[in-house]
Order: sequence, then structure tokens, then C-alpha cells
Amino acid sequence: MKEYILLIPNSISENIIEKVRKTYYNYNIKFMSLDEFIKRYTFSYDNETIYHIMKKYNIKYSSALVYLNNLYYISDKLDNEKMNKLKEIKEYLDDNNLLIYDKYFRKYVKDKEIYIYGYDYINKYYSSILNGLNYKVIDVDTRKYEIDKIYYSDDITDEVIFVASKICELIKNGIDTSNIKLVCSSEYDFIIDRVFKLYGINVNRKISIYSVYEVKRILDNLNDIDNIIDSIKNIDIRNKIINVINNYSFIANKEDVRELIIHDFKNTYLDSYEEGINVISLDDYIDDNDYVFLLGFNKENIPRLYKDNDYFTDKEKEILGFDTSIYLNSRKRESTIKRIHSIKNLFISYKLFDAINNYIKSDLLDNVMEEMIINNNYSNSNMINKILLTEKLDNLVKYNIMEDDINLLYSNYQDIDYMKYSNKYNRIDKYKLYKYLDDKLVLAYTSFDNYNRCKFKYYLNNILKINVIRDDFSIIIGNVCHYVLSQIDNEDFDTRRYFDEYLSNERDFTSRELFFLDNIKEEMVFIIDTIRKQLGYTSFDKKMYEEKVYVSKDKNIKVTFMGIIDKVLYKEEDDITYLAVIDYKTGNTNIKLDNMEYGIGMQLPIYLYLTSNMKFKNIEVVGFYLQKLLSTNLDNTKDYITARENNLKLEGYSINNPSILSKFDKTYNDSKLIKSMKTSKNGFYSYSKVLDKEEIDNIITSTDEMIDKVIDNILEADFSINPKVIDGENISCKFCEYRDICFRRENDIVYINRNEEEENV
Repeated sequence: MKEYILLIPNSISENIIEKVRKTYYNYNIKFMSLDEFIKRYTFSYDNETIYHIMKKYNIKYSSALVYLNNLYYISDKLDNEKMNKLKEIKEYLDDNNLLIYDKYFRKYVKDKEIYIYGYDYINKYYSSILNGLNYKVIDVDTRKYEIDKIYYSDDITDEVIFVASKICELIKNGIDTSNIKLVCSSEYDFIIDRVFKLYGINVNRKISIYSVYEVKRILDNLNDIDNIIDSIKNIDIRNKIINVINNYSFIANKEDVRELIIHDFKNTYLDSYEEGINVISLDDYIDDNDYVFLLGFNKENIPRLYKDNDYFTDKEKEILGFDTSIYLNSRKRESTIKRIHSIKNLFISYKLFDAINNYIKSDLLDNVMEEMIINNNYSNSNMINKILLTEKLDNLVKYNIMEDDINLLYSNYQDIDYMKYSNKYNRIDKYKLYKYLDDKLVLAYTSFDNYNRCKFKYYLNNILKINVIRDDFSIIIGNVCHYVLSQIDNEDFDTRRYFDEYLSNERDFTSRELFFLDNIKEEMVFIIDTIRKQLGYTSFDKKMYEEKVYVSKDKNIKVTFMGIIDKVLYKEEDDITYLAVIDYKTGNTNIKLDNMEYGIGMQLPIYLYLTSNMKFKNIEVVGFYLQKLLSTNLDNTKDYITARENNLKLEGYSINNPSILSKFDKTYNDSKLIKSMKTSKNGFYSYSKVLDKEEIDNIITSTDEMIDKVIDNILEADFSINPKVIDGENISCKFCEYRDICFRRENDIVYINRNEEEENV
């Protein structure tokens, strides 16, 4: 029997395969995606390939994928460092048999009829591979439906309430939930889950197995996998975990492939057995019987555009003969418009604001009537009605605004407890807490500091793990800077390339964010050059980066205090390890130790404490410092370069023993390495931050005692609301993400007046 090959996207494969098999039941048809076909025709790779690239080149998972996915574009048309790097990697992989070549597949497809269906566009690279084969593109026969109306609202919540109400009407009219679909971007996830639950509407979205407790146990105990797997009662979860772990049978120590295992867990999904509304993408299969709600019809989301930030730039792609981002974007716009018009029962809506951002309507559809959303259907959810009533009462009480329908709602819901609330934390049973924590507690500097600033903040953030929507851009800046600095000793190190590689796997950035990132990238070049220059001032010849330190603090349950030290410089001499610890900072921070007795602002003491628990022989701490990377303040009395270099000097505390300090800083008499370090004939200047060995030991001891105190209080389930005001400054609530949750009152505040304490001394 003659064989045929049908190439179809994975997103529609299940439905298309079912239809094709019913219609062409007497044909021998092999189904696969276009991506799968190209990789089998050329070459592919597996987890072992990724692992070896990461290990060989000391790079992250995301960077390894960037290299691997660009190996297909190796060409002699371009001769630059990037292309030469790909050729080097390809040669290494081929020499070690780490690429997978299906030598029989080329022969197999040579005389086959190949049909391609469901793809809006076949890119130039794929076309170059398909040339010479017997293939035909089948056009998708779709109808074109007119768009009657687009709904809009000021606020994202109003948009979601409107959609939920419309869905309730469909269900009342007999439409099965399996025929109701949602298309939306990630900013809708939390709002949809919250609002739809109030309407009694179940939403099925792909949930990663990474979020389940059993996976967290596996990741915490990668060297004891078998015992944990045997204890998992849920068969489906157990089998999915086994399938992931089996991908790494090539290596005994699973800790070495932790990053790959985490990636696989994040991309393995739980099966859904509940009936409900499915969240899909516009690329998924949609039937004429389906009712589709397209939320977030905003320029920021629809269509998702390509950017000129791939491994090869648009100019390089033109030389190679591949598609540029500009061309792909024009195709994307066309295909998205076509796809929207192919949906028979479509509700389109957009919002202008959410909790963080402003939005603009997508410009894909012109000359379509728009209607503002007014949520005045009160027949679907009592809970939503009560929430709407409280909002209207707020406007009446605060702003004397009498809104429509307030009388109607109040006459039906007079029993709501409006303006009645107790903010007191009711202590939970500590044994229930232990069970909730699975008899394990991990404490780090941030959670330790959270607890001491306000116990309730720690409870919300670190116990309940409430996800507060926040701007993550500053976090990304910190992460990329730390990553680049951790790779500084690599043979092939290039600041700009490592910077770009890290960001390639992050979210899309706005033009404003890209502007800042470009500036920071160039600043990092200067920072790296300065740090290398600083290394010339020290005789410490050994370095450690991103070093994880774990300290066992077991109490009623297993307790671990942990931290990651950005950089450790050390020198082993006469059976003593002289050591300095450095933590990089991209934001503002304070090196003062004034608040140690309250457990606040103890970043430097914590790193000193962690250093004392490292597995070195006879540790002699020479200094513990912060290095501020992105300082914006410059000393105008110095020239520009000198002022920038001064900003990168280490800030912290040093041993007051010149013979020991000189081993770390050869210039300590007028230091080029440590800020405010200088000596005179009478010794250290008064502003030099120096401590004797006993003072350093006392800081370590005090830190250890403070950590124990915090652990004891946590294990007693003490999470009361107690923000701190120190010398008139509220250091707890000022930037707290939860300040709108706790409703803290005057008698909750702990006032600390250090000025009075100093006067009483």
C-alpha cells in the first residue's frame, strides 16, 4: 500500500488526524509536525546533548538551547564570531556523537508524497530543506465571518466579569462548556481564576506538574529519588515523574542535571478530568460549534510580534537568506487577522488598565463598532453582586457618589458586613503548621529579614506564598548582572554575548526597558573591566562564584538556613584559609549594622555567618563586603572614569590587622579596592570600617543567635502584625506588597527610638 506523509501543527493534530482517518481510512498515512520532519531529515538532539553543552561551555540551559537551535543555520555565507562559535559547537557534538542523525529517514521520504496542512507560512529555511522533495501545501479552507462588535472596559476585572456573565448566559441556553473557549494572555490568569470561581465556572488550563508537592520533594532529594517515588500514591503523578527522571538515565548524579529536570517538570502537565471551559490559543483547533472569548485584544498582546533579538540579527539573516523579524511580523499580522475572521462565534474584548499597566487597543481590526462594558446583570452570582455592592458603597461613603443600582443591590444584600473587620492574626496550631511545611523549613536572608521587619509579611509571603503581582524588571536586571559576573572566568567570556544570551529566554521587553537594558549592558562592560583591574590589587588567587551554603538548624522539624554567596576570594597559606566574601548589589542597600539587635538589615552579617560555615580549613575572615554595581551618584570632584571606578570599590568591614589585610588588599594604606580604607602613621583613619577578630566573631555569634530566635518564633506560629518604625521611619510598610491586606493599626506598630537609647547610654 502506498504511503503518504501529512505534516500538521501539533496544536490541531488530534482533531485533524481523527477526521483524516475517518475520511481516508484505506490510506496509509504517517502524521508528524513540520518541525519534527525537518529535525529527522537533518539532525536532532536530546537531553544528553544539552547537558554536555552546558557542561562543556559552562552555560545555562537557555543559552544551550539558543546554540542548539541555531546550529541548523550554519552557513559559509557569514563569517563572524557567532557563526564560528556555532561551527565549533557542531564539530564538538559530532566528534562526540551527541547529535542524532536518522540516516534512514532521508531515504524513506525520498519517494513519498508529502502534504502540508494548517501552516500559515513555511519559513525560508524549511523551504530550503523541502526543495527537491515531492511536497504540496494544502490551503486551509476557512470561511470568513464578519466581526460585528468589540467590547471594551477601563479595568481588566470588569472585562472578566463581563465575559463570565456572557458564559453563564450561554450555559443557561444549553451550550456545553466543552464548546466554550477562552483565548487570553497571562495577565488574565489570576483574575479569571478568582472571578470565574465566584460564578461557579470551572476553567481548565494546562497546569505544570512542577507546582505539585511531590515534585518539590523530588527536587529537594535528587539523590534519594527511588524512596520518594515509591511513596507517591497518585499513580498519574508518579508515572509523569518517572517519565521525566528516565530521560536522565545517562547520568547517575541527578544534581548535575537539576536545571534540565526542572525544565522538564515545568513543561509536563497534569491531566484534567473535570468538565469546564478550556483556555486555548488562536492556533488551536476551533470548530463552528465553539464559542470563543478573545480577551485582551490589546496591541501589547495581539499579535505577539517578533523582535530583532535572535542569535542572528536581521542584517545577518538577510545575508543568510532567512526571514527577518520585519517580514515575519507582516506575515503574523496577516495570519492573525485571517484566523480571527475564521471563528464563527467570537466575542472580542479589551481593557485599558490592569493593576500595573496601561494598554492600547490592537490595531488589527479597523472600522468595527465598539461598545463599552456595563456590568448590570445581577442574575448569575450572589458573591459577585455583594462585591459590586461594597464597591458602590465605597464610592458613596468616600466620594458621595450615588451609583446606579445601589438601591437594588442593597435591598437584596442588607446582611453584608460592610466596614466590619478585625485585622488581628489568629494564631494557628503549630503542629498543623509543621504538617503544612512537611516537617521542613528553609530560611534565607530575605525571609529572615521579612520576619524581623513584620512577622505577618513573612506569613503571607513565605508560608502562604501569596503571589503578589509586581514589576519584575528590577529582578531581571539583578539576575542578568549576577549571571554575567558568575561567568567572568570562562575562557570564551564576552560580556555583551552572555548578557544577551541570558535575556533571550526572558519575557518580551518594552522599548523603554530595552533602552535601559542596552545601557546596563554597556555599563557591565565597564564593571567587568574594573573588577578585573581590582583583582590586580590582591594576592588572593582563588575564587568561588554563586556558592550555595547550607546550615542545619534542626529543631522540632528539619530546619535549614541557606544562602548563595556571589563571590568568595581566598588564599590558602600556612594551613590557614584567608577569605573575603563579596555580594553584588544592583539596587540601593545599606552596610550599617545599626539594626542588628532587631534582626533588620543584616545582609553583611548573614554573609559573614554563611562564610564561617563553609568547608574550609582554619578560616580567617579578612573582610565582608557589598559591591554596588549600578550606582548613579558620582563624585564631581574626580574625573568621570575615576568616579565610576570609586563607586565600584568594595563597601563593608575589614580586619584591623594590617599584616592580614595586606594579603587581601595590597593598596590598603590608600585603598584602590576598599572604599573608605586608609591609614596614617597612627594607624587606620577613623572613617575606615575595621573590626578586630573578636568583634567579627561576636557578629557571627550574634547572627547565629538571631537566626535561632527567628526560627523558634516561626515554629511557634507567631505571625502577628508588627511593622517596625525606627527613629520615625516606617521601614516595614514603605515598600511592602501586602500593605493593603493587613490593615495595620496604630497599636500594631513597634516603635524603636535609637536616638533615645543613645541618649540614655
